[in-house]
Amino acid sequence: LSTGPATSNPATDNMAKAIAVAAQRIRREHGDTGDATFLMVIQEDEDNVFDQRLLEEALEARGVRTFRRTFRQLHAQLATGPNERLLLDGDDAIDVVYLRAGYRYQDYIATDLDTKRCCDALRATRIFIERHRVAVNATVGQQLATSKRMQQYLSTASHSVFTALGFSLEEAQSIAGVFAEMREVDGGSVDWLKEHGRVENWVLKNQGEGGGHCLFDRDIVPRLEAMRTEDYPAWGLMHRLRPRGRSVPTIAVRDGVGNAIDGLVSEVGMFTAHLEGNPLLQSTGNAPGYLGYLVRSKPPEVAEGGVHSGFGMLDSLVFPMEITRTNNGYG
Repeated sequence: LSTGPATSNPATDNMAKAIAVAAQRIRREHGDTGDATFLMVIQEDEDNVFDQRLLEEALEARGVRTFRRTFRQLHAQLATGPNERLLLDGDDAIDVVYLRAGYRYQDYIATDLDTKRCCDALRATRIFIERHRVAVNATVGQQLATSKRMQQYLSTASHSVFTALGFSLEEAQSIAGVFAEMREVDGGSVDWLKEHGRVENWVLKNQGEGGGHCLFDRDIVPRLEAMRTEDYPAWGLMHRLRPRGRSVPTIAVRDGVGNAIDGLVSEVGMFTAHLEGNPLLQSTGNAPGYLGYLVRSKPPEVAEGGVHSGFGMLDSLVFPMEITRTNNGYG
């Protein structure tokens, strides 16, 4: 049995290319000269920087000037220029903003500001960015559209919701078929789980992004019992997915040491880039706007899958070559 080569995946380079295209369009629109600019909004004391640095290097190689700032720093450094231009430090007009922070409530807490306005001030900073003519990922609308609350709504929505968005009835049926069952959390959730739900078949999830926001098995009921009524909307119950792991052992490398893992579970994510609904890159044989993919894998007994948190690992796609039976065996 032989396998083909790993699929080509220049995701970081394509992402830099798409960002550069977007930045140059914004700059031309304003008639500005000089290098295009890119602002990455990061978390305080950020240590998840490896992919960020690779992207910055790829952008700088394309002549794009890059800046890194926290919301706390931006609170005092942003201003409005002519024609809705977003200005940084008084004179740098920003073309593209990429948020690597702002998906958690903690990202809007600044203890050095007045306690009554610290969170409002940093939320206002994010809103301030979107009031300017600048390419942004992700906007508040995009974040809300991909929230777990929206997933819950779509999991119970009729097909008419999808057809209203432009999908055919057949496509709507196909989309609806991949949603796991979700339920709202309320005062009756504990009793329902004990009587009908079988707690091991459900996951309790809050609205946080990334890892560490899910509870499983015996941890679910105590958390539900401890919740106040006003906490209910921040949580949801989702039917637990149990994906099938790989059928052959896989070598996982950590600290330079390889270990064989049975049943490794993987997830594949795809990167795309659009500006005002139009794809930024067109590549032959791929969907419009496609940039590349990311594969994240974890052992089957691990509930969380974050790479930075140490639970998961980066992986690659390798497609097997067609296997044909010959007189001498397999070839």
